[in-house]
Amino acid sequence: MKEIRSLSLSFTYVGCFLGAGFVSGQELWQFFGSFGNWGYLGFAVAAALFVAFGVLLVRITQMSGIEEMDRVLVPWNIPWLRKATGAIEALFLLGVVTIMTAGVGAMLEQLLHIPTWIGDGVFAVVVALIAIWGVSGMVGAFSALVPLLVVATLIFAIAAFCRFGVSDVLTLEMVNTNPLMPNWFVAALTYVAYNMLGAIGIVTPVGKLVRKKGTVFGGMLMAGLMLVGVAFSILTSLAVYRVAAQAELPMVALASELNPMLGGCYGVMLLLGMFCNALASLVALVVYLEHKWEVLKPRRKPVLAVLAALIWLGSLGGFGDLIGVIFPVFGYISIFYLGCLVVHYVQCCRREQ
Repeated sequence: MKEIRSLSLSFTYVGCFLGAGFVSGQELWQFFGSFGNWGYLGFAVAAALFVAFGVLLVRITQMSGIEEMDRVLVPWNIPWLRKATGAIEALFLLGVVTIMTAGVGAMLEQLLHIPTWIGDGVFAVVVALIAIWGVSGMVGAFSALVPLLVVATLIFAIAAFCRFGVSDVLTLEMVNTNPLMPNWFVAALTYVAYNMLGAIGIVTPVGKLVRKKGTVFGGMLMAGLMLVGVAFSILTSLAVYRVAAQAELPMVALASELNPMLGGCYGVMLLLGMFCNALASLVALVVYLEHKWEVLKPRRKPVLAVLAALIWLGSLGGFGDLIGVIFPVFGYISIFYLGCLVVHYVQCCRREQ
């Protein structure tokens, strides 16, 4: 694959996060909107950390040449810790695909009244079938779809302001009841930690295709700005129409309130975002499993069939419930690995001197 430039890198990095929870507003509301106006500051902090850790991640792959996510996360030659890290990363990637699948099922039920178990099953099968072809189209898919998602959320925010006004944008109330996230700062750290855990598996193979140091900084800065633009568009939209925040897919509910046709349009965009996120996570998981157990390489189809069945079963737990439990738990675990990432970066810098 040819060298990746700043813009493609930024789209790929943003694409790691624009899945069901983010674009639908469910994830952003639970981690930020539920903390009142402090939630805005919380995401600003999260975006800055995304940029910083994104730079560290790609620079580590550039300087070390390592392409395996467990070795990127654990800079020391401790076999048991690397195995445990790989298992945690693999479980998280599986969890991401499961949540994306649950999100599709919830959206299809909300818009078309299709039973969630049917929608979940069809989506799991489709993602598994496409995953057979590997990672070759991931960067291209993100480069095509991420700009559409960014622009669309801005347009929907403007439409929400025109319909409901802007007087309630800065009057968010503290409604958080999740004991796993006692305050906005902990929520922001947890949010960054679990998102980076997923991004590492997806971005690590991309790092070797980024040749220049300037490309890393430029790409990550643009990614941070795009994430802020999308997040603030969604949070402010829900702030002016808070009834939508109670829905399983808040932004779809808001778009449907503006116009039923707009609800369908946003649903399609959300589906595309979830598909890209699910595909990238599933491919990263399969590539990792094949790297660790080469016997699985010629058996990719049956492996994907088993994974699709597990994903479908897990998705029946419900979209909102999965986000509220899986992400915070893995977030706390991955805070340790972010510290390891910093240590690895320092080690790489010292070796370069």
